[in-house]
Amino acid sequence: MCESLIILDQSKNGILTFCNRSKLFQLIFNNLCFELYEWELEAFKEYLFQLDASYWEKQLRHWSQQRKIPISVGKNHFIILVNKEELFEIKQLLRYKKPRPELIGYHDIDYRFIEN
Repeated sequence: MCESLIILDQSKNGILTFCNRSKLFQLIFNNLCFELYEWELEAFKEYLFQLDASYWEKQLRHWSQQRKIPISVGKNHFIILVNKEELFEIKQLLRYKKPRPELIGYHDIDYRFIEN
């Protein structure tokens, strides 16, 4: 495992990590892997949280597939289908708390103060 990789959140089917070296977030969910910069991750989160799962389940209720909620990714011709539970789990992964920078105290600063 990369030393600069930080696990932000983890669930049964997925994991959200951040690499300090490349400054990329990596969301792995089932067999899907997304590598996103922070601004892309924020846009993806905004898109997911505005998705209306019940609307899509109602619209596609007669469809034979179990997964009925479309997540449009990138180009218009690429769509990921998830069910309500999977969408909830992805949203939970994306609700991570940003790591706060570690603050140092004045004892940690090696500085000799000289008054003139």
